Amino acid sequence: MSARGGSGQFFIAQPVEQHGATPLPSGRWAIGKAESEGTDIVIMQRAGDWLLSALVQELSAAGYEVRTVAVLPVGAVKGMKPAIATLSANQSSSALILSTVAEMKVVAEISKDGQLVKTVSVQAKDHEEGLDRSSEPIRLALEKTLRALMQELIPKC
Repeated sequence: MSARGGSGQFFIAQPVEQHGATPLPSGRWAIGKAESEGTDIVIMQRAGDWLLSALVQELSAAGYEVRTVAVLPVGAVKGMKPAIATLSANQSSSALILSTVAEMKVVAEISKDGQLVKTVSVQAKDHEEGLDRSSEPIRLALEKTLRALMQELIPKC
């Protein structure tokens, strides 16, 4: 958490998902490939829900009273309409080393008093290497990527 000193209500609209992840019949989402196994890398929930949860946590910690809404209310004192433009995680291996790369880009429209004041774009990428063939490197890379995004995005609000 890098931002402090927020106060008052802050509205966050449900994130728009433009990242191109593939919805699976199981309710999961495929966001990339584990090349060595030829399998999909999946997340258990919509990326928008994951991003929304992180935004609520970070903005609340910064001091805001956060309200999540489907659409920003007319005249909202402070608000954000985020969109996930890129989300991917991929794994490849060479010899014994497994390489995991996660990347995410978020574009957010920031409004004050119901008026758009700026559009910000933040992007983060994480690269993990190791011998672990479990889902742990993927989880770690995605968490670090989201954390880096929050550190860049929240101060711009």
